[in-house]
Amino acid sequence: MKRTAVVVDKEYLKHVPGDEHPERSERIQVLLDLAAGLDRQKFARLAPRSASRADVENIHGVDHVRLVESTSTVNRYALDGDTITCRDSFGVALLAVGGFLHVLDSIAANESANGFALVRPPGHHALRNRAMGFCLFNTMAIGAEYLKRTHGAKKIMIVDWDVHHGNGTQDAFYNDPSVLFLSTHQYPYYPGTGAVNEIGDGAGEGYTINIPLPAGCADREYLQVFQDVVVGAAAKFRPEWVLVSAGFDPHQRDPLGGMEVSEQGFGTMARMLIAIANKFADGRIAFLLEGGYDLTALRNSVAAVLSALQKKSDPSGPGERLHLAESRIEPIVRRVLQVHEKYQ
Repeated sequence: MKRTAVVVDKEYLKHVPGDEHPERSERIQVLLDLAAGLDRQKFARLAPRSASRADVENIHGVDHVRLVESTSTVNRYALDGDTITCRDSFGVALLAVGGFLHVLDSIAANESANGFALVRPPGHHALRNRAMGFCLFNTMAIGAEYLKRTHGAKKIMIVDWDVHHGNGTQDAFYNDPSVLFLSTHQYPYYPGTGAVNEIGDGAGEGYTINIPLPAGCADREYLQVFQDVVVGAAAKFRPEWVLVSAGFDPHQRDPLGGMEVSEQGFGTMARMLIAIANKFADGRIAFLLEGGYDLTALRNSVAAVLSALQKKSDPSGPGERLHLAESRIEPIVRRVLQVHEKYQ
């Protein structure tokens, strides 16, 4: 098996939104420590590169890019109450985007089997003309658009398992049938979007699938959603690429989320998505770090996903199939399936 591409770098430490901010530099430091111990026969460390302005502006407005760039002249700038920059933040954000694009290029060139971009700041809340929720540029959306423009991808599946709804990614492709966007998230919760009836618009109607979950959901509920919604949607869509906004704030230790997922749960979800990629996309799958604010949970969960990326495909799946009638989220899953049964 080819190696898994991993991007992580000390440059990502330089974005400092504040001493008490949850999106702190230590998030990358624990992952640098993890990466230092990776088996080089299985994992290839790629150096990050800065994204071009053109790549960023395929998703974001020119004025937004200029605004974020302008914060490089001051020690601290609040784009909103949660999204704070320092002098290095613009450069680090470009490096985060470029790190993900480097992973995608490596997979597209068949140099790597798959990959994980361990970068910051996160991106999935960033809208075309607005930074929000710790996010400056929407790295995932830029990456998907890059695959279409540079590598000719026609069908991209994005799965966002962060505890917060990926409103920025959803917005970027809401009218686009070439991108299937699926989000599991705590609801109601920040940013307030992600209801079941948000399904896309125009040509993109039916290509946005939201699974809003109540607080307290654990591995069982998440695997139920993957079994009964995600796997079926993928089979209908038959993606050429699978991209994952991997936020680890649904972990039971996370201070910002209210979910109970374990690192083993994240590993199992990753294996299910890898199986989808192996079946439909010739193995092309790339993970991108989003949230996750408990350092121990973050390190262990990333390790579980990296392990899944280097294991041979397990045709048996996650184990015994869960029966929907036994699940406390049965009404939500049935509603999602009902809303989307006529699409794709």
